[in-house]
Amino acid sequence: MKTDEIVRLLTEARDAYYNSDTPVMSDAGFDELEEKLRSIDPENPYFTSVGMASVQGVKITHVTPMLSMAKAKNMDDMAAWIKKLAVPPDQIFVIEPKIDGLSVTCMYSEGRLVYVATRGDGITGQDITHIAKYVKDIRRTISLNGQVEVRGELYLPRDTSFNTEGKPLRNACVGLINRKENREDLKHARFAVYQLAGPEHPSLESERIVLLEREGFNAVRYSLAPDIAGISEFFTEYTGTLRDEWDYETDGLIVSVDDRRLFDEIDSRWIVDHHHHYAIALKPPAQSRETSVRDVIWQVSRQGNIIPVALFEPVVIGGAKLERATLNNYMNVKRLMVQKGDKLVVQRANDVIPFVQDNLSSRGRSSFNDELMVKTCPSCGSVPVPAGVHIKCLNQSCEEQIIQRIIYWVKSCNIENVAEATVRTLFKLGRIKNIRDLYNVKEKDFEGVEGFARKKIDNFIKEINSSKKMTARELLSRLGIPLVQKKSLARMGISGIEDFMAFSDDIYVTGRNIIEWKNDPSNMVMLNELLDVLEISSEPGSQARGKVCMTGTGPGKRNDLIKLIEEMGYEFSATVTRDLDILVCEDPEGKSSKLDNARKNNIKLMSYGEFFGDRI
Repeated sequence: MKTDEIVRLLTEARDAYYNSDTPVMSDAGFDELEEKLRSIDPENPYFTSVGMASVQGVKITHVTPMLSMAKAKNMDDMAAWIKKLAVPPDQIFVIEPKIDGLSVTCMYSEGRLVYVATRGDGITGQDITHIAKYVKDIRRTISLNGQVEVRGELYLPRDTSFNTEGKPLRNACVGLINRKENREDLKHARFAVYQLAGPEHPSLESERIVLLEREGFNAVRYSLAPDIAGISEFFTEYTGTLRDEWDYETDGLIVSVDDRRLFDEIDSRWIVDHHHHYAIALKPPAQSRETSVRDVIWQVSRQGNIIPVALFEPVVIGGAKLERATLNNYMNVKRLMVQKGDKLVVQRANDVIPFVQDNLSSRGRSSFNDELMVKTCPSCGSVPVPAGVHIKCLNQSCEEQIIQRIIYWVKSCNIENVAEATVRTLFKLGRIKNIRDLYNVKEKDFEGVEGFARKKIDNFIKEINSSKKMTARELLSRLGIPLVQKKSLARMGISGIEDFMAFSDDIYVTGRNIIEWKNDPSNMVMLNELLDVLEISSEPGSQARGKVCMTGTGPGKRNDLIKLIEEMGYEFSATVTRDLDILVCEDPEGKSSKLDNARKNNIKLMSYGEFFGDRI
């Protein structure tokens, strides 16, 4: 498989994992693909990205980036990590569950909740403050002064009474958070906190967890270990009993240096762009069970890929009852030679996403009865064609593809009062046939649509109309082109539609994705239809003059300073990376680890006054 294809598959899977309630790839399959890409192209830009940009809601820039985690698969990896840290021999490690939920942060100012935001891409998240009204674990007020950030995971407990419709708990939780209507069901979600940022004290991570519990939060259970032997002992207890006893699902453990005073010094030895170096995720071996196949169903994505899902006799793994699991793609079903009645080995990779690991019945099988293989598109009935590892419906009039594209657009444009069920109803009634038709919906189009009174109709139309105004980069970043976001467009010098149409640089994967997207006539039809109804404004600046990061206390609110940096034509970076141009700080002669790191990489240091001048 070529590098571009691997990056595309990984990007699609990560997008589904963070922004959808339907996974398209198992965790094990995802990790395997990442390892393959790392062996082929270890410097690929894919590895510097974190999470996935949220495609809906008002955006919030995190005060401190919410980065990802380095991974350890066994105790040898853990021992190597501890040796690399070179911390004092008496250093204690804190061990916490790695809850598989939706990572969020709660910002407090002088004891009052300001906002709740998802992790998003680690730099910018989605504003989901509305959930605080329903999720009882989110505190409206706390006793801590100043600006305080409480981070944790939203999750559905194992014994939830909420109907997940057979979906994994994490994905059902994501669906709840993204729901436009019937938000009262958010009462089923829990919020477990694991980190407190902001105050100078306590200086130990474990003491901060205790402090959060005293504040009334649902704090994670943690343990302390003095060395690798202690970590190994707890890991054995976790895989043996704890992961089945905890009320939240987990996909491993987080092991961190307990003394926060060592964090900056540890991070200063390496570039921090994807993860911090003072903590690591320890992954467990996957749990598996045998079961028999009842059927295989096929689901159509907005890209036209037809995704297989195995239905099987119920099994319980890690306390969860499973009746379905992704088969990832067409070629995988063919490789496994899946037939009705076959004995499958089903795993929950990292204790979360179920997938089919093996087909025991296919061993020694010389012929394959392909009765379960998709012959026609389940939505439109057209004959699909091979497309890499997938099989794809090329019918541009395919109903499910169009509906999925409309739903994706609604989410990407922050349209709050338009639910998926409403989109499907309007499409079935023939009131909308594409994205453009959303912008022509009138009150009369809701005749026969159950549950839509005058106020709800007015809100729908108001939300649609308010989404008409956007910049060219905002439009292009919402088309669903893999890896194409506002920042990547800026790096490629694309600030307008004309730039996009003329773009032909195929050196990097993102550029090749743009070219491939433009070569599909149906995509160009969709773009032109959108240009007919949208109001495109000019970008505030052209190609970025360079990357700028800030450290220390600045002369104003962080978000205001970031906006000013972008207005000055620079690209803001939340972390010190090798390609950073300027680090703005309180004192360029200071001795902090971040400043030392910048000097080592020949990054220019400027004071706030020197950089912003009379703009502040």
